Amino acid sequence: MRSLLLTLITCSSLLFSSWAAAQISSASKVIYRYKNKDGVTVLDSKIPPQYVNNGYEIVSLSGKVIKVVAPVTQGAEGERLYKEKLQREEREREDIQLRRSYSNVGDIEAAKARNLESLRGNIGILQANLTSARSRLQTYQSQAAAIERAGRKLPEDLLKNINNLVQEEKDIQVQIQQREDEYKTVEQKFDADRTRFVEITQ
Repeated sequence: MRSLLLTLITCSSLLFSSWAAAQISSASKVIYRYKNKDGVTVLDSKIPPQYVNNGYEIVSLSGKVIKVVAPVTQGAEGERLYKEKLQREEREREDIQLRRSYSNVGDIEAAKARNLESLRGNIGILQANLTSARSRLQTYQSQAAAIERAGRKLPEDLLKNINNLVQEEKDIQVQIQQREDEYKTVEQKFDADRTRFVEITQ
């Protein structure tokens, strides 16, 4: 009697497992609905490659539409739409990063002030260096003028110092211009971040 009971339980378990597996298998299967070259709607477990770009639907075995895949636009229009899609995705990533970086507008203003203050300090140091280089250059040029008035030949070291300071002055001026350009860029970026933050949080 006990053996018969065990046999029945085992059979029931096997039947239930088979039924459950069948249900899972059926639930995981989908059907693709698309139109062939003659415009006839086709239901199949796969889509021939030549019809993929024409758009299709993914439906369950019960006929419920799970997903609709739009046709792929070709040519110049397709290229335009693709670029717009990339721009939207980039904008979404930037918005996510913006939300993560700041909790309110005050945070943006504070970050802007810190960055601009750092750049102003850098520009101030460069301007001080430029003043120093010009002062030394003026001294050497005065010495050279005095030597020339006396009819003597200019020493090589003096000429070298003058040439080095002329180049140093040019280099510092370039660096100052770069920092000033960077200042404007940073200022504009934080202003744009502030405007966008308000747009996505209101």
